[in-house]
Amino acid sequence: MRKAYVGMVMFAGLALPLVAISPAASAQQANPPQSTSPSETPNISGTWERYPDPYTGDFFEDRPPLPGGEPDLKEPYATQYRALIAKLKAAAAAGKPLLNASTRCLPEGMPTIMGAVYAIEILQTPGQVTVLAEFLTQTRRIYLDAKMPPLEDISPTYNGYAVGHWEGDTLVVETRAVREDVKFNDFPRSADMKITERIRLTAPDLLEDKIVIDDPKVLNKPYAFTFGYKKSDYRIMEYICDNNHNLREDGKSVDEEAEGKSP
Repeated sequence: MRKAYVGMVMFAGLALPLVAISPAASAQQANPPQSTSPSETPNISGTWERYPDPYTGDFFEDRPPLPGGEPDLKEPYATQYRALIAKLKAAAAAGKPLLNASTRCLPEGMPTIMGAVYAIEILQTPGQVTVLAEFLTQTRRIYLDAKMPPLEDISPTYNGYAVGHWEGDTLVVETRAVREDVKFNDFPRSADMKITERIRLTAPDLLEDKIVIDDPKVLNKPYAFTFGYKKSDYRIMEYICDNNHNLREDGKSVDEEAEGKSP
């Protein structure tokens, strides 16, 4: 279901790149971690919307509140981050907000996709959990009971490479190899960033995702926060945009520039 925040980022996305895994890395899948038996695992399939709904209120005139507060960044990243936020606020106040991934129709990537600006649908099937996001028509795959390949053997993608296993009623997921240009709330980050999630039902119609970002090169301590969701009978729709890929920093498109030069 569409939310108030969408007014700021009402653009759609691109298809996600495929992950290339070397034969050596694939061979490491032979000894997966132990997981709860299928008959004992909860069923988290369904359509889920953020709950309580964070995408309302006047704070969208500035920036949404950070789910885990300000990140504890090392230098020079802390100084760079403060300068970027000041630049973003000044541009917004001047009525000329800077372009971002969403305004360019690029996928949100991890962990932003789990923020569910629009509803997400989770499909739990043998060997895999798939997350479908209505916003930008994104797809995220979590491979169950599989080992994480060496980082150097994974081609970085927007949502990274994710493996998971069940620990009782909790799905534990590790995600690596998220593209370095994918930023969560504009936080600085390195190629070594690791995201760990603990996803579980807290009631038949309530789901929580406890997320921890580990990035020792950039963060003094891991950044932790929780997303909550409520089950919905809403059916997610295709959401495509194909006209903003060529926007420049000044907001003009390459096509507009070409038209201006036409005789």
